[in-house]
Formats: sequence, C-alpha cells, structure tokens
Amino acid sequence: MTRASLATRLRHRIDILEPNRVSNGRGGFKTPDGEDPWRLLASRVFAEVIALRGDEAVRNSIERSVQLWRVTIRPRAGVAPTHRLVWNGIAMDIKSAAPNLAGDELVMTCESGANGR
Repeated sequence: MTRASLATRLRHRIDILEPNRVSNGRGGFKTPDGEDPWRLLASRVFAEVIALRGDEAVRNSIERSVQLWRVTIRPRAGVAPTHRLVWNGIAMDIKSAAPNLAGDELVMTCESGANGR
C-alpha cells in the first residue's frame, strides 16, 4: 500500500487510553482514589475505523449489544490489548493489535458495548 492511499484511509481521529493504575501496597494495582480508571495515552491519532459486525452478548448477567470493529493506525509502539480506544464517544476495548505484513500499519480488533458504553 502506498503512503498516499494509507494517508487517505486514515481520516478518523481516535484517542488511545491506558489503565490508570498504581500499586495497592499488597502486590496488586488499583485506580487512584477519585480518579478516572483510564488516562489519555495519545490524543487525536489518525485512524481508519470500520464496523465489522454487531451481536448480543451476556456479560455479568446483563444482555448487551456488542459491536466488533477494525481500527488501523500507523505503527505505534506500546499499544496493547490492555488499552482502550475512543472514537466519536464510543469506547472500544482492544482485543488484538498486530502490525500488517508490510509493517506500515497497526491493525486492531476492538469491541464496544461490552463495557457498558
């Protein structure tokens, strides 16, 4: 894929969030008191966001509508399934993140709806 075509595909803007965790003093981690459980890692990253399919899922005894997404960005170190993306107010949990064969894109499979948003 040429750079020009990649640049034209990455027309959406997403935020990348990471868990906001500190040591709990007992070998585990917790969200700091009074703070949001997610903190901004990168803001307004160019991306291609494609809805793949929707489904119903039961999580914590609650039936929810779940949407699967494919999100593509330029290569970025450190993005992992522990992170979350936000696009147009939709919070997406990253399920997988891997470079494409050419190594010029990071392709993520994400899920929204299961987290209640």
